[in-house]
Amino acid sequence: MIQQTRWKRVPALWILSLIVVFFDCSLLPAEWKQARCLVAENGHANIPIVVSETASAQTRGAADDLAHYLSEITGAPFSVKTGNGSMGLAVGLLNDYPQQNAAPDLDGSNFTIKDREKYCIRSHEKGIYLLGLTDLAVEHAVWDFLHRLGYRQYFPGSHWEVIPRQNTLQINLNVIEAPDYQNRVIWYGFGPWDYAAEPYRRWCQRNRATSGMALKTGHSYGQFIRNNQAEFDAHPEYYAYVDGRRDVRAQAKFCISNAGLQKLIVDSSLRYFAENPEADSISLDPSDGGGWCECEACQKMGSISDRALTLANQVAAAINQPQADGDTRQRYVGMYAYAYHSPPPAIKVHPNVIISVATGFIRGGNTLDEIISGWSEQGARIGIREYYSVYTWDHDLPGLARGSRIDYLKSTIPQFHRQGAQYMSAESSDNWGPNGLGYYLAARMLWNLDEARQTDQLTDDFLTRCFGKAKPPMAQFYEQLDGSHSHLVVSDQYGRMFRSLAAAKKLAESPEVHARLDDLILYCHYVDLYERYRQASGAQRQQAFEQLIRHAYRMRKTMLVHSKAVYRDAVNRDKQVSIPENAQWHIPEPQNPWKESTPFSKSELQQFLEEGIAAYPLTELDFKPVTYSDELVPAGKLISPDQQPGVLQSGRGVQTFYTYVSDTATPIELEVTGGLIAHYRDRGNVKIELWKIGGASQTGERETFVMKDQSVPPDGKTRTVRLPTRETGMYRITVSDGGDRTSVNWKAGQLMVMPSSLDEPIVTSGRWSLYFYVPHGTKVIGVHGGDRGSIQDPTGKEQFSFKDRKANYYSIPVPAGSDGKLWKVNQASGPIRLLTVPPYFIRSATELLLPREVLQADSGLDE
Repeated sequence: MIQQTRWKRVPALWILSLIVVFFDCSLLPAEWKQARCLVAENGHANIPIVVSETASAQTRGAADDLAHYLSEITGAPFSVKTGNGSMGLAVGLLNDYPQQNAAPDLDGSNFTIKDREKYCIRSHEKGIYLLGLTDLAVEHAVWDFLHRLGYRQYFPGSHWEVIPRQNTLQINLNVIEAPDYQNRVIWYGFGPWDYAAEPYRRWCQRNRATSGMALKTGHSYGQFIRNNQAEFDAHPEYYAYVDGRRDVRAQAKFCISNAGLQKLIVDSSLRYFAENPEADSISLDPSDGGGWCECEACQKMGSISDRALTLANQVAAAINQPQADGDTRQRYVGMYAYAYHSPPPAIKVHPNVIISVATGFIRGGNTLDEIISGWSEQGARIGIREYYSVYTWDHDLPGLARGSRIDYLKSTIPQFHRQGAQYMSAESSDNWGPNGLGYYLAARMLWNLDEARQTDQLTDDFLTRCFGKAKPPMAQFYEQLDGSHSHLVVSDQYGRMFRSLAAAKKLAESPEVHARLDDLILYCHYVDLYERYRQASGAQRQQAFEQLIRHAYRMRKTMLVHSKAVYRDAVNRDKQVSIPENAQWHIPEPQNPWKESTPFSKSELQQFLEEGIAAYPLTELDFKPVTYSDELVPAGKLISPDQQPGVLQSGRGVQTFYTYVSDTATPIELEVTGGLIAHYRDRGNVKIELWKIGGASQTGERETFVMKDQSVPPDGKTRTVRLPTRETGMYRITVSDGGDRTSVNWKAGQLMVMPSSLDEPIVTSGRWSLYFYVPHGTKVIGVHGGDRGSIQDPTGKEQFSFKDRKANYYSIPVPAGSDGKLWKVNQASGPIRLLTVPPYFIRSATELLLPREVLQADSGLDE
């Protein structure tokens, strides 16, 4: 039996009505009362599915889907017939059944664009209402109803459809639903290949990932040029003036200050809506890249954001002028806050301009939060332009894309909404192997933010329904795909994936579970082939590349790897490989020698498993990591300063330092050089934050914000930054540069350490050489690292070399008499994580801070 009551964001009048429900249901009309409905019993359909005589083809299609799946679930034949909705499963628009008064809390006569997806599911003694304000809302009601019965379409394709079996259905439901995000689009960056388009459409439909508002936001200047090519040819002055000439490329920017250009864009936009009267929006986002107009008039308009917004505002005003035919439909202009036009503007945003803030490619030195708040303060409606997966970044590998990071999704989706976001456009890939669970969870959360607190339960539901008795090993498998957790050793990560699948195959009972596992084996073999290709060189690299492409194509219909992107893009990123002319991605079978669609045999699948298990041994630590407190105190004279000072070099992104202040009269002094990568000097000034650790706090946090400094521009010149303090004790300093690389130095003797643990590795570029302390009694130094560099004992003797080693866990025995002293990481590249000793690097003994318990144990002094 299904029983559930839920009211979501309902009007105050309905809340008042709820009070009546709880105290005296007899006061309500009979149609309002919630009652159990016996839908099917012992394989017999108790009620029909009903549509109105005026039902649209879309609504009739939804009713047919409902009939099909109720028949599959119950084993009973369900039919669809026309009727007035007084009995049966009434599917349709609210206005289709006015005489029933089925949902008086919904207004079907005068609703806005925000209500296009609103629907109700309400049971009564003679049936169930599945009613929406639009045809799309009706579809949502049907698929939500089936979801509540246990139906699932986790990923695209028949293998990932779950149909429960229950020959008796007695249902008690009373829900009103509308999405939290008004627009929700999880889309493929390279687009779907032919076979994937329909399964993807069905997945979107069945997971309510289709939206009632079509928000167009994409680089559109080029399209305006193509649509008005004759005008641009006749008026080259409409193009941006760059480097002393007009840039007449197809994807050029505009000379926005030109009045003729402005009129052309406005007129073209008006013509678009005249030709597409049902359209909700048009995009006025600039073409990608640079090339902004350098003419004097454009520069006088203000920032690049001001210029792009000025044009968008003009179009928004024009397309919303009163129409002669009385049309009052609201129309919108979509634009990104992206790249050169990501910084907030100095001018107001038209109410009908929607700004989708990109979470990547940010310029101007603002944080994402600052960009969102800055545009909001100017009146913008906010959307988010996300990057859940981009093939050129993650190559469909496990745990690398944002779409695989469950913690990121359940944190950011509600956070963006709290910041005012109503629209989500997430670039993704047709790669449901590594990111499918994340995409599914994102769709659930974008509809209902409450489900961000239910990701563990939703994941358990997925594992239980998809894998049955094979759930335990598959839970371990999906832990390896989750990018929320560090996967520091590729061999161990991949090895666990293959071993989990092998264990699951032994436990699986149904053909459906075996089919899903077989698809995942094919995905893991892709991962194996990519790793072989990544490591190969010379002729072997070309051979490994060909094997990768062949396999990606042959497994394409699983949709677990974005085969189109693999085939089209991988060769463009690697000049060591090539695709023969007759094997190009657009050459079809059988003319293409790299393409074949032969089904994979059981023996092949078993071979892939065995090869993967053999190729990727699990990591077995021969040491036990040690946890230290984060209460750092000066080491004093514990170590004599007889070493040559170490070399820190520089870092990109966010660098973290811990320091100790014993004299508040002297500020912390840093020498900071920003913008060491010259072509990235558009990321803004270096941001330096100072936080007090411990001590009094008005709000109870252990860390208290002290100050921020943004005085260092990214110009490659060294500046002195002084950070005053009022209290003695421990402080944290963070230096953030947006990725253009920054060096940080300080006076010799300033107590300063750089953390480097599993969760917080040191951030540094180039070759670096720093010291770390090995406490008394330490027998083994456990580290994680690889690539280059060595570890030297206190005498300067090399005890371990990272040269040509993969990133992995390593242990270094501590010779007698070498504990209680400083050891050195020499000429390393990349992070080295310290696991059995205090996880802090220093330049010299005079700057050493240690966890209090280490200092107490090694010196007997209580600082």
